[in-house]
Amino acid sequence: MSITHGVAGQGFNEKGLGIIDTIIVCLLISIMFVVLIPRYQRMAREARETALRMGLINIRTSIQLYVMLNNKPPEDLKELLGKRYIIPTKEGTIFNDQYLKGLAMDSEGYPIDPFGNRYSYEPKAGRVSSTTEGYEKW
Repeated sequence: MSITHGVAGQGFNEKGLGIIDTIIVCLLISIMFVVLIPRYQRMAREARETALRMGLINIRTSIQLYVMLNNKPPEDLKELLGKRYIIPTKEGTIFNDQYLKGLAMDSEGYPIDPFGNRYSYEPKAGRVSSTTEGYEKW
């Protein structure tokens, strides 16, 4: 009695994938990359744009709060990162926090946008914007 391995009808001389099978697999992987990489890049750009919008809103709100409490705009954005504000009430302190926190900073301590560029700040006008090309007017 002999023991045979494999599926009935298959011989023992098959050696795995052939060149056609390998080409088909490579084509399928290439198609997936062609479809997925642009989609990933678009989603990453949209996420950075959303983060930029939120960052600008946070900085502008912090500047408004600073002006309300100090009657003058901050000299630069670094000042907002270092200073704290206290809003007292009759019962005690209700708010005690930094004007800005949780922002990425460059080597000199200035906040940077999600694209890695400094925010632009004009103290006299109180205007904050991104210096990233294409987003300057946001």
